[in-house]
This record gives sequence, structure tokens and C-alpha cells, in this order.
Amino acid sequence: MPDVTEFMNTQSHEVRNEYDVIVSRLARDGHLNMPCGEKIKGKNLFAIRIIQAGNIRVFYVYGVKNRIIGIHGYVKKTQQIPNHELNYAV
Repeated sequence: MPDVTEFMNTQSHEVRNEYDVIVSRLARDGHLNMPCGEKIKGKNLFAIRIIQAGNIRVFYVYGVKNRIIGIHGYVKKTQQIPNHELNYAV
């Protein structure tokens, strides 16, 4: 499974820029609100939502001392999170 950095390196410049802005906001505030982020229902799992430059999701969790860890990224093609994408993250 490629890590988030490898995944983001395959994305367009615009997607990477939007991702960097959202990650900076997450680092500064410690959380994200819609439309930039969401909690995945029933899980201790969250998603960065890149929606302006593409339709990308990056799952993340909070680690020790509220460290934020990106664990999986994918291109969203359907309304629901595909089970196989969710399974990578949990």
C-alpha cells in the first residue's frame, strides 16, 4: 500500500496545493470542519476532503500526543466510501 506522500506525489500540482493548504489548517487548528474534513462515521478515523482541484480523500488518525498521521489516500469516484478503500485505513 503506497503511503500518503507517494500517493500525493502522483497527483496534479493543483491537488497538491489544495492538500498543503488543508494540512496547514489541520496542523494549526488541530481539526477540520466541512467541507475540508469529516469524521468517518462509527470510526476513530477522519478524512481530508480535496474537492476544488479534484475529488481526493486522505484518511488520517490522531496518534500519541495528538500527532496527526495520514494513513491512506484515494481518488473518490462514488458517493459512498468504497469498502476496499476503508479497509486500507482500518
